[in-house]
Amino acid sequence: MLAVLLTAGTACASGFGIYEWSGRGNAMGGATYNDAKDASTISTNPSGMTDLEGTHFLTGVSAIAPKALVDFTDGTYDDAVGKSNVWMPPHAYVTHQLNENFWIGAGIFSRFGLGTEFEETWAGRYNMMEASIESVSFNPVLAYRLNDQWSFAAGPELMYMRFRQSKTVDNINVKNPLTTNSDSHAMLDGDSTAMGGVFAATYKPTDWLTSSLTYRTQVRHKIVGNATFSAIGTLNPLNAYRGTAGASGEITLPDSLTLAVSVKPMDKLTVEADVLYTRWESYQELRIDYDRQLIPGVAASTQSVSEKAWHNTFRYQIGAEYELLDWLDVRAGYIYDQSPISGDHADYMLPTNDRQLYSTGLGLHWDNWLVDLSYIYLQSKERDYNERAAEGVRAGQAHDLETHIVGVSLGYKF
Repeated sequence: MLAVLLTAGTACASGFGIYEWSGRGNAMGGATYNDAKDASTISTNPSGMTDLEGTHFLTGVSAIAPKALVDFTDGTYDDAVGKSNVWMPPHAYVTHQLNENFWIGAGIFSRFGLGTEFEETWAGRYNMMEASIESVSFNPVLAYRLNDQWSFAAGPELMYMRFRQSKTVDNINVKNPLTTNSDSHAMLDGDSTAMGGVFAATYKPTDWLTSSLTYRTQVRHKIVGNATFSAIGTLNPLNAYRGTAGASGEITLPDSLTLAVSVKPMDKLTVEADVLYTRWESYQELRIDYDRQLIPGVAASTQSVSEKAWHNTFRYQIGAEYELLDWLDVRAGYIYDQSPISGDHADYMLPTNDRQLYSTGLGLHWDNWLVDLSYIYLQSKERDYNERAAEGVRAGQAHDLETHIVGVSLGYKF
């Protein structure tokens, strides 16, 4: 499970948050913070564990296939298509009821990730050729039921993150997309392990109404790794970027707050609406420090800084579930997800904008088993780019930004 998670990423996230944590959650547009039916409640609202009797286990995977095209205003540059990749972040959870008041549980899932890749000779290569963020969260939690109305939960989150980025460096600083004569390839690869936490509360004033609040803290990573430079052009000067240097950087992943409200207008129907607030303002710049001068005699070459200036966002999601048969549930959902990226600082690492997601799926259950199937269609607004040649960003537009997501989960209860 850990090995697969560490190869998983997604180019479909708003910012680089991931929310595909279970088959049922995917089918209902993520709106499964209340009325828990399986152990994936650890990833959304862990205080929902108090609805689960005995021991519950759930595991599964989401297959994510993004698409992106970039056209340039300057007709001398070839338009680009993002490489076709399928990312498959899995998930696994277990919950156990200790007694009438206490539950314990643990989950392994991915909350942050991205994967964007273009050809090595494309016109945007001085900004980015490949970018990847891979994360794994291990989240043990303890839940307490105060009475029939109130439940609470808390637990630490241990997160491993790996960051990789490759781009082209022009050794004479011309950054001409039409020639590679003075180019060097630069690859940065580093990782970090850091700690965060989750706190949640659920309130059920009546049998037909449930509300909850879930807060996940910031996670501050100190990434340590190496930067490798290889000159490929024929006109590189003697002081070109070459060799390997130790590299480090800091990134603070945002905290988030989720308010969820669900109603049961009839016995077989549940409808939930959620609002997620994410403080992406924690990501203002990407600063990399090197342990040596990359260009001999040039002190400024010991550091690179890319301004991001992201802003806070809201994510609105609504989902419905109807018990069509004793063994079959039908589900659907809708999400509107704001982008945190300012137009003045948009780059090719995340060629997306505000997004709409449409989801559907089925839940099959018999005896102690369950199988959840889901499909999500994601469509993003076009992203316009202003000319910022010094940063390797060329005037143009990213379009046809869509993603297909298929998910499946298998569960068992004891």
